[in-house]
Amino acid sequence: MRIKRFVAPNMRQAMNVVKEELGDDAVILTSRYTDEGVEVTAAIDPESTASKPAASKSRLESPYQMPPQPASLTGQSTWQSSSMRPDVLTQAGGDIGSLFHELKSMREMLEQQLAGFAWQNAQIQSPVKIALLKRLATVGLGWDLAQALVSCVADDANDEEAEWRKIQADILGKIPQLQDALLDEGGILAFVGPTGVGKTTTIAKIAARFVLRYGQAGCAIVTLDTYKIGAQEQLKIFTDLIGVSLFTAQTPEEFKRLVMALSDRKLVLVDTAGLSQRDARLHDYLMSSLSDVSASIKTRLVISAATQLGVLKEIVAAFGQMKLDACILSKLDEAMLLGPALTVLAENRLPLAYCSNGQRVPEDLLPMTARDLLDQAIVMGKHSDSSALAGAAYGFSREITDV
Repeated sequence: MRIKRFVAPNMRQAMNVVKEELGDDAVILTSRYTDEGVEVTAAIDPESTASKPAASKSRLESPYQMPPQPASLTGQSTWQSSSMRPDVLTQAGGDIGSLFHELKSMREMLEQQLAGFAWQNAQIQSPVKIALLKRLATVGLGWDLAQALVSCVADDANDEEAEWRKIQADILGKIPQLQDALLDEGGILAFVGPTGVGKTTTIAKIAARFVLRYGQAGCAIVTLDTYKIGAQEQLKIFTDLIGVSLFTAQTPEEFKRLVMALSDRKLVLVDTAGLSQRDARLHDYLMSSLSDVSASIKTRLVISAATQLGVLKEIVAAFGQMKLDACILSKLDEAMLLGPALTVLAENRLPLAYCSNGQRVPEDLLPMTARDLLDQAIVMGKHSDSSALAGAAYGFSREITDV
């Protein structure tokens, strides 16, 4: 194998020199940036190069020919031509498949190398921007949002901490502040979200807190969940414990009548069925149940903080067909990073109402702001082995976001 080192002002010129010196079959072994420019080490196998023309010649000497005429016209067998025999066609197909596989591998290798070059070049030209991208990645923020935030930073910026504070402010600016006080203002609140995120438990926590503050008479719970086995029994046990009325609506018409009948209650909590964001019944179920009275209902989306970003985006897109007033983030105690939750809140301009961090009723429910969530996300990014609750030890909204 022949190995040679090349130096050129940039990668394009380096690749051209390699091609001129060693030919198209050359393989790039290493590449790096130096004071002289780009240093590339390439190699070529002389034996494979020497044998290539012969192989190409034999392949060219046996081109595909026009199909022979039928035997009834020529008196010869249809497969008499050697170029059209099944074994020859199979061999040719194998050669094409092998060539396609090799080209695909070379393309992937070049894409990886070019991506590496671009990253190295960015580190040299804009070290602050790369450092900020790394910090956002540590938090777990989505790549698209991270790039959009860092794109506002000048290439020649030299104060990383100042730019970091600006980015934090930008994140918080994308998440609206929730104006209403749920327990004080009351109203009709419908809780929607996929199965298993904790909608029923969240309703139980809010209802218990309301009863402790205002008493039993002003609160009622309505369930639309006729899908999950045992859902109504679970709520029945809880409402009996705190003395709150529980109603079940089997149809959209029955739900509309219940809403009108409960208009004298200060707070009405509506538990909807947990359906997957990919369930074809989702849109029809939600719209048929809530659309007729949607003007008087505040809709809260419940999502789990332990869910992957791609799934969170699917959930918000699916349930966003309804007008979402705010989000409740559950299972903070199970999350490793809070960046995915921050990402969907920021990208969808969705206010944060509460965060849930356990199963205890009503203790494990925290009224949180976007800044509180960002504080915890930063802390968890620095201490990836700690839970979301560890953020409390560092002090919410104090010298963490620093904006």
